[in-house]
Amino acid sequence: MGMYTEFHFNVELKEDVPQEVINILNFMLNKRAYLLPQLPDHPLFETCRWRIMLNMDSYYFAADTNSTLRYDDIGRCYYLNIRCNLKNYGNEIEKFINWIMPYIRAFKGDFLGFYRYEETEQPTLIFMKEQPK
Repeated sequence: MGMYTEFHFNVELKEDVPQEVINILNFMLNKRAYLLPQLPDHPLFETCRWRIMLNMDSYYFAADTNSTLRYDDIGRCYYLNIRCNLKNYGNEIEKFINWIMPYIRAFKGDFLGFYRYEETEQPTLIFMKEQPK
């Protein structure tokens, strides 16, 4: 059956997030209207589960998978909410975080979420890192 890792991640994306990033997120969220977008050269897109990782689920963790991307007209930005659990054998979660980090609107040290392997009691907390200028 395999071992699962739960992933909770809630962020606000920068106003100037490239449309290519939004297209990739929509594709990953299984929105049927989106065809496979052109992919950047990043290790995330070399993993075998990147396409489905935001929708994966199991019976190991109690909460339901519910990952969304929504545009807010007042804030003029996108909000990305991820709640899923997956077999993280290719370090998809860490690679996803590395890929999306430059597009997040947050201050260094802000809490963004966590992930937890099913055999560990303590989650790995995710904080905003300082971005290069």
